[in-house]
Amino acid sequence: MTRKWLAIACVVFFAVSLAGCVTDSGYYDPARSAGAGALGGAATGAALGAIIGAASGNAATGAWIGAAAGGTLGLVGGALYASHRNSEIRSSQAAAQAYNYQGQGNVVSVDRATASPGMARPGQQIMLGVDYTILTPENVPVSATLVREIRYQGSLVGSPYQTTVSNANGSYNDTVTYSLPGNATPGVYTVVTRLMSNYGTSQRDASFSVQ
Repeated sequence: MTRKWLAIACVVFFAVSLAGCVTDSGYYDPARSAGAGALGGAATGAALGAIIGAASGNAATGAWIGAAAGGTLGLVGGALYASHRNSEIRSSQAAAQAYNYQGQGNVVSVDRATASPGMARPGQQIMLGVDYTILTPENVPVSATLVREIRYQGSLVGSPYQTTVSNANGSYNDTVTYSLPGNATPGVYTVVTRLMSNYGTSQRDASFSVQ
């Protein structure tokens, strides 16, 4: 009976830990996802390990082995995105000149979205890039959210990637590395990149193919 309740408790903990993958806005947070993946994997591994350990006469050892293995699997599942970078490519003055911006209204624009290489194999890494511009009359730092979604034939693949940046007015390049699952289906994938702020929203798509 004790082993039964232990297994149930571990499964409940696994479900709760998965809730940490999603922020209050409903978008994916990579840092929270990796941690939740590890905790959830460890909980599930512990439950299974306890059952295996009980069968061998040592439930405690089985639980620890299962937790270690489950934690590793959880980290793998939550680490599809990595190496995020955000850097300025045009100052506010240079960006204003490029847009012929005279200080009226707001400019929130995803100027370019890329996925490189354009042709990849399952398990390979794809560099997802975006150039964007934000200009406001106040010319003060703006907090914005970048969301990337990978879609195949219109359906979402895995969890969206979300990051929040706070920069002065200007143009910026933002990149993140996406690791294709080892069992990725061959075909064309669409990368939907969305920039959201209190001053406006912009979106642009890119694509890559899996052989």
